Amino acid sequence: LFRSIEDLFPADITSILYELNGEESKYLVQLLDTKIAAAIITALDTDDRKKFLKNFTSKEISEYINIVDSDDAVDILNEQPVRIREEVIALLKDREQARFIIDLMHYDEDCAGGLMQKELIKINVTQTVTECVEEIRRQAEDVEKVYSVYVVDDDGLLLGTVSLKKIILAKRGSKIQDVYEADEIVSVQTYSTGEEVADLMQKYDLEAIPVVDELGRLVGRITIDDIIDVIKEEADKDYQLEIGRASCRERVSSPV
Repeated sequence: LFRSIEDLFPADITSILYELNGEESKYLVQLLDTKIAAAIITALDTDDRKKFLKNFTSKEISEYINIVDSDDAVDILNEQPVRIREEVIALLKDREQARFIIDLMHYDEDCAGGLMQKELIKINVTQTVTECVEEIRRQAEDVEKVYSVYVVDDDGLLLGTVSLKKIILAKRGSKIQDVYEADEIVSVQTYSTGEEVADLMQKYDLEAIPVVDELGRLVGRITIDDIIDVIKEEADKDYQLEIGRASCRERVSSPV
């Protein structure tokens, strides 16, 4: 059973969970690798996840929160009672993750600050390409998808980006300031709405967009996975609006 379950895709395992009661679903999830289980919990619908996690202790929940992206962690914890939320944060072994979560909880969930994740790859503009490669290796352990490397100054101000291709092709000893791109950077501020973020990402065909604070300091990034729900909501609104307009045109054109 264990091996056959492990071979399934997370979405397939999620479907199985809906057929089980609380204790049975908990038993099944605890058979899985922690990373797979965390991905399944993250993918559950909000109401189902709230019911599901009632079967878990704060310590058990913390094991999953410890390894999911910070934005997903905040979503999950905001669904829990305050006591459980505080206990889970206190129990996190990864204290950097705990700091990320606390930072993100300050933002409204519908703005860029609430949608972003803190995990990203950044490098100081004064460093060399060789140092950048080492930094990527170090930081990539916590970043599941690396779309680009963000370049900052000593104050954390976002200056631009550098592609992985340029880093790989750069001559030995080159500095980041010689290869990064400053003119093409598109970013959003923490207070930007989800709709504004979605529009920008669609307009420029972005897989990820950096988030800056009011001083221009890099504070996080939003990936296409983070914003997809907002894009779907906008598409649904447009669809409903078009149906309404078509209905109005039909009534106007029809004889009384």
